[in-house]
Amino acid sequence: MISTILLFLSLVPNVFAEEGKTIKLCEKNIAPVRILIRGTVLEFPTEPEKVFLGTKGTFSIDYVKSDLVISPLSVQARSNLFVYLQGRRFVLDLSTSNTIGASLYFIKDCDLERVQPEAKNAKRK
Repeated sequence: MISTILLFLSLVPNVFAEEGKTIKLCEKNIAPVRILIRGTVLEFPTEPEKVFLGTKGTFSIDYVKSDLVISPLSVQARSNLFVYLQGRRFVLDLSTSNTIGASLYFIKDCDLERVQPEAKNAKRK
């Protein structure tokens, strides 16, 4: 019995967790971001003050503290996303992808001195 279980386990392929990707944003650049059909999370260093979707009706956006959860509303959805953090504007070029992209993007400021990450245990006002 044990040898049968070990044989079965040896045939099961290894499964690895997907890693998130890091994007460094500058105010003067537009960063391309591939949004997976099943959705993608953008994690910012601090909670966005305002978020605007350039083309309405292309993506669904939900807010969870400093994360934006983005889901495409069609398989060919594409739009700019304008995100305001601590008085600065960042632009993302969102497009839908079946395979290229990530489920999680860590968004970092190219100027580390400007947008300071919030402490994880800090209370919100």
